[in-house]
Amino acid sequence: MEPLVRLRVPAKWIRLSILLVLLYAIPSSSTDASLDVPRNVSVDGIMLEGEILGKPPKCWHRKYCKLKSCRNAPICKDKKKPKKEKERVKYCETDRCLETARVIKANMDERIDPCDDFYSFACNGFSKQNPQPEGSNYRDVDFQIKYDVIDKLISSYGCAKRAMKSKDIWPLARGYVINFGMKNRERKDLERMMSNIRESFMDDLSAIPWLDDSTEKRARKKAKAVKFVLSHNDELFKHDEIPPKMLNADGRLKEDVTFDLPTSVNAIYIVESNTIFLPRAMMSYPFFNTGLPVLDYAAMGSVLAHEFTHSFDSCGRNYDENGYKKDWWSAEAAEQFKRRERWFKEQYGQFFITTKKGEKLYLNSNFTINEDISDNGGVSLAYRAFKKLHPKKEKLYRLDEYTDEQLFFIGYANSFCRSETVEFTEETIENDEHSPSKYRVNVPLSNMKAFARAFKCREGSNMNPRKKIEIW
Repeated sequence: MEPLVRLRVPAKWIRLSILLVLLYAIPSSSTDASLDVPRNVSVDGIMLEGEILGKPPKCWHRKYCKLKSCRNAPICKDKKKPKKEKERVKYCETDRCLETARVIKANMDERIDPCDDFYSFACNGFSKQNPQPEGSNYRDVDFQIKYDVIDKLISSYGCAKRAMKSKDIWPLARGYVINFGMKNRERKDLERMMSNIRESFMDDLSAIPWLDDSTEKRARKKAKAVKFVLSHNDELFKHDEIPPKMLNADGRLKEDVTFDLPTSVNAIYIVESNTIFLPRAMMSYPFFNTGLPVLDYAAMGSVLAHEFTHSFDSCGRNYDENGYKKDWWSAEAAEQFKRRERWFKEQYGQFFITTKKGEKLYLNSNFTINEDISDNGGVSLAYRAFKKLHPKKEKLYRLDEYTDEQLFFIGYANSFCRSETVEFTEETIENDEHSPSKYRVNVPLSNMKAFARAFKCREGSNMNPRKKIEIW
């Protein structure tokens, strides 16, 4: 028998033969006729020229080639992500939304760069539409006119003064609150808003790096105990008769019946009782019921969060959850708070206005520090609460180019729009515990990274300074 002749076949040819056998052995049912086979494919360094007979299986190149090295390798169609349909823009078309959009748009001056002076961007239109006489303020004039008219109407009746002491006026007062007071839906919306603000504050406490565990625990306890009271005491209206303690022996009311507090447009934090008091006059447009949750949180939410933050400002932090003056801070946490308090004073203290005499009048940051802390903490807290809300997204006509985030900050600024003379601003700096409106908007927002992201402000611009200050 003749000896077998052994042929030496290069390994690369063997591998190529196996590949061709596999390709021919694949049944047509497993092929994808929609795939185009590349003309040039490299397998183990061998270039296959021309078309390969037969159809390869799906993703064949993933099995036999390294995806990055395969030239003209087709992308598997079963791996492609379907194109998302473009979401249809939903507009709020209620009368309130249309009115809100009209007012906000009229208040704005979009020629101004929002990253340079956001207050002027949001409110310059308001000032131009409402020029004021020297030494006056538009909103003060507006409320004063209403007060004077009502006062003259009441005083024109001879019995008015006597009626203020009369027992018979009680049904009038009760009827006023019932007929013109808050609806159940509005009350629930406000209570939900306050709850969201409280939860957001407590959720974010653990993210404050300088707050130690013991101080954080006490802060949570106080935050949980903050009470929220509307303009009238509900208990009074659960009775058909006037509570006896409110009457004198002759059956008349001990105190005059007035409506000063419910018509005030200022929320109050009472440190001795750890309570936020919200007057009825604030529970309406433009602070509330604006038509969109984002604007409600921007205005009313910021007011509630501002008052909530007062419980942890330079004064409020010295009282416990029951309203008793007590030092519940650790020495280290107290020092960290005071350090940031000094930073706020330095930040606000660098701003000034030019008086009528041409002199520089700097903000009195030592006098306004508690309000400044609450302004900064309030708008930041309201924004975080809104972001956790996830409301249905709706746009406002004429403002649809702005995102929800941008609209929040525009709404916040709009709640501070004023028409003031230089004399009035001077008086504010010298006598008011709040900073002028412009700085109540620009400084807190410039301390927020979220604002800079929303308006894409360049780092180092007026509204995106490199050093940002925050406490809460």
